[in-house]
Amino acid sequence: MRLLLDTNALIWLCHPKRNPAIKEWLQGWLAHAQRGGDVEIFISAAADYEARRGYLWKLDKHPDEPRALARLDRLCELLGRYPISDAVLRKASRFWSEARKGGYSTASERDIDWDVIIAAQAADLTAVVVTSNAGHISRYGVDARDWRDIPPPELGGSVTDTPKPE
Repeated sequence: MRLLLDTNALIWLCHPKRNPAIKEWLQGWLAHAQRGGDVEIFISAAADYEARRGYLWKLDKHPDEPRALARLDRLCELLGRYPISDAVLRKASRFWSEARKGGYSTASERDIDWDVIIAAQAADLTAVVVTSNAGHISRYGVDARDWRDIPPPELGGSVTDTPKPE
């Protein structure tokens, strides 16, 4: 199984104090992988950008931001970032156009729609997007789930109900 972290999940993982449950979730999946489990976890380069810009902007305003930024760097080093390739951008453009034609979207017409780019990355990877806004991202035909709905196998989860890479 492949998991792609969306911005909100990544921010929760990086914050030094909030949401210890998602940190335990990640540790469970990493332990599963270390035992030879069939899982790969990636950070979306778009999610890295969204989280990083916020941390950098608030560095001198909030005392927790330097620690969150350092944790983001460590997570990127540990998990790696899935890049935004030309193929991903072409797929995202198609998703965006189809969404507009269908009367729905996840951002205004003039904004960069990071959700559609993350959805295109997930389609490219055949990955489940780990997010708290599954409704937005699943509009693009990709599997998007709340992290609580993807428990590590040792905590009762299963890798059999998730898509396998092609």
